[in-house]
Amino acid sequence: MMNQPIRILSWNIQSGRGCDGVIDIQRISDYLKQQGELDVICLQEIARYFPEYTAAGQRDQLQALIEAFPDHTPVWGAALSWPGETEDTRREFGNLTLTRLPLLDSRVHVLPGIAADSVGNELRTPRCAVETLLECGGAPLRILNTHLAFHDRAERMGQLDYLNRVHQVARIEQERQSARAAGIFAAPFITGRTLICGDLNLDSRSDHYGWISEQGWRDAWRSLSPESDHAPTCGIFDSAQWPEGPHCRDYFWLQNVDALDLYVDTATDLSDHQPLILTLEP
Repeated sequence: MMNQPIRILSWNIQSGRGCDGVIDIQRISDYLKQQGELDVICLQEIARYFPEYTAAGQRDQLQALIEAFPDHTPVWGAALSWPGETEDTRREFGNLTLTRLPLLDSRVHVLPGIAADSVGNELRTPRCAVETLLECGGAPLRILNTHLAFHDRAERMGQLDYLNRVHQVARIEQERQSARAAGIFAAPFITGRTLICGDLNLDSRSDHYGWISEQGWRDAWRSLSPESDHAPTCGIFDSAQWPEGPHCRDYFWLQNVDALDLYVDTATDLSDHQPLILTLEP
């Protein structure tokens, strides 16, 4: 598997709610299994024990997805975790990474919230990024699976800056490999190969898009199709939530990683967002 191209799917599944209004996490699992062998699955907007996202027998969407992919190692990041209706449950909302590649390290980043120059919008949801370091060819691969702020652009800018600094710190650690410590202070899995994926809630024509490009990140779509407009990743089927119509909000951004292909499924209406499948050199 290590010498084969790596296939990574990213998808905001809207807590299993399709554009028909039906919440069904089984449909999401079935769709994922129909995509062939996926080495890594990065999902955003997973809900646990929220009554408004509950379908028959599917109160815990996280557990349902983990059980559907027993050959993948799950890494869960709860952006929020509140008491549930019973003592043994919690209402949680966040991102899930499932990997068939060997998992070397993982952590969950709490992303910055209210920014100093925020406009004070009250519609806020805590955000996080699930970081995994995976064994992949000659050097580990870092994946940051995330879902950034929607209602406040200043908050989103702070989150983009945070994710960029995660990579910059890793780059500095690479340069200081000889200064490794032992035990919990060790840094055994150092890599400059990083990708950010997920629902970034930024338009490809925005200044935020320009800013992240200036930091050295390569948009996988633009790298592979420099003359083509972005394939839309939301607003295709749900005009109520997206009155502006089809446009792109979901990305793979790359540092020191070479993409072979990027496919956006614009035909499925199982979420208000579309799934993206990136193929990488191992």
